[in-house]
Amino acid sequence: MSDLGAGRYPFAEEEWLFDGQPYPPYRRSLNRRDLATGSTGVTLSTATLYCIAVPVQAGDIFNYVSFGVVTATASAAHSWVAVYNGVKTGAALLAQSTDVTTGFAAGANKITLNSEIANSPTVGTPQGPSTAAIVASGPTIYGVVLYATAGSTVVDGTYSGGGVAGNVIITGQVPLLTTASLSATATAPAVLPTMSNATKATSIPYVVLSMQ
Repeated sequence: MSDLGAGRYPFAEEEWLFDGQPYPPYRRSLNRRDLATGSTGVTLSTATLYCIAVPVQAGDIFNYVSFGVVTATASAAHSWVAVYNGVKTGAALLAQSTDVTTGFAAGANKITLNSEIANSPTVGTPQGPSTAAIVASGPTIYGVVLYATAGSTVVDGTYSGGGVAGNVIITGQVPLLTTASLSATATAPAVLPTMSNATKATSIPYVVLSMQ
């Protein structure tokens, strides 16, 4: 590791230090230093799934989704968060929060998921007769969905988006934000419907996955 030190690489990830050195570490959609200032934020269109890409590591366990709200949801019939195993069409639901009929409140929101998520391998016997008995697990991308059916919720995020839909600059890159319309409902779909890369200049919301 001395070579890394001499090469001026950090010994600890900087955003983890800003997070207060939590164990296990938080996983987040973007660096907190990139958040917009003042009243600027990301306005969530009503009855629309906003699926934000969050990189996670092998062994991560999550119980909460956190985000900041600039302007509270007004007169919401439904509002909830959900986590999927990806951000594109067909990604599977991993967990959802309870439906909040009063909407997201202004300030810091820490929403409890109804079930724990673990990015962990399943262990079995290697000599399974017909299917693989051990399912590998590694770093991947989860999709964190924010959803509200009324008002104009404004959440913390980047000041402005990129010039390309989903901020996909090179073919094969994972879109940082995908969206889809969804009629008013208290329940997250079992799989993501037809998702589209967020239009260019759309800001990216700041969301955090944590175990504690």
